[in-house]
Amino acid sequence: MHRRLIVLFAFFATVVVTTSVMLSVDAALPRAQAGDAPIGHIGDTLRVDTGTYVADVTVTSVVPVDPPPGFGYTRSGVPVKSFPDSSVARADVVVRAVRVPNSHIMATNFSFDGVTPFADAYKPRPCDAPDWLDAVLANAPQGAVVRGGVYWDAYRDPVSTVVLLDRKTGEHLAQWNL
Repeated sequence: MHRRLIVLFAFFATVVVTTSVMLSVDAALPRAQAGDAPIGHIGDTLRVDTGTYVADVTVTSVVPVDPPPGFGYTRSGVPVKSFPDSSVARADVVVRAVRVPNSHIMATNFSFDGVTPFADAYKPRPCDAPDWLDAVLANAPQGAVVRGGVYWDAYRDPVSTVVLLDRKTGEHLAQWNL
């Protein structure tokens, strides 16, 4: 009888300790949330409201293009378009700054990722193109409408979805499906 009570007590003590440790670890981890990010199709104007700034963003097209100036080499010195089905993709983006605290906040926070049908995500590549979106967003005061391009090295599959993320927090701000 005493052995059963000791085993039962040890079991309950283990459960209580494990639960309390898991709750404390769970409370320390940041929560991942999709939020209410707007989702639309190419050509739709979506409102991005982070609380700090508000912008109306439209992705009008995603097309394969020749590498822009300053796009450079990729993958350890191998030139762009050297692999089968490899290409440079460009998204044409229009941003209207509705409410911004300063003229460069969207350039530092916006990251347009290109996502393939098989969930490969391409990060935007910097370049020297005169219409590069990050360059034109660097001076977008309140009320300004800017248009520019986002370039990706689409080395596997073509882009089927454009996702706007907050560069600093990773928060999903908006999404356009082709």
